[in-house]
Amino acid sequence: MEIVRLEAEELPSIRPLLLDLLESEHSEESLPRASVDSWLPQTKESFQGENHVFAARDQGQLVGFCWCVIFDPGTGLEGEVAELYVAPRWRGRRLGLRLVEEATRLFRSRRVTFACVWTRADNRAAVAAYRRAGFAPTDQLVLTWYPS
Repeated sequence: MEIVRLEAEELPSIRPLLLDLLESEHSEESLPRASVDSWLPQTKESFQGENHVFAARDQGQLVGFCWCVIFDPGTGLEGEVAELYVAPRWRGRRLGLRLVEEATRLFRSRRVTFACVWTRADNRAAVAAYRRAGFAPTDQLVLTWYPS
């Protein structure tokens, strides 16, 4: 199993796994995959910051990814683990942790002053991976909005 950083031209390769992730997150709303696909924009290299995608590959097959962003809101570089996903068949092998550790290595090397990640409290595997990688809970209220 290898962990690699995807080049810009490889970013579209994560789309099937990204759709799996978004579909699983919206299972209670019963959003069909086609609906998620219709509002999901094409994967791009940057927005007003930088996108970095680390991928887990098993014999060349993409089986997980960690998408992180780095940006400067005017107070120094900040980072975020925007998405972390490991396909069900490859879970339980610490791939999520390995992917998040790549993100934190990037954050350290770029001298990021603050980094965050958002996840559900009941996603125990993700919470454990984030904690092992050095993230800790805060007393912030996070509200979300999704298109209807």
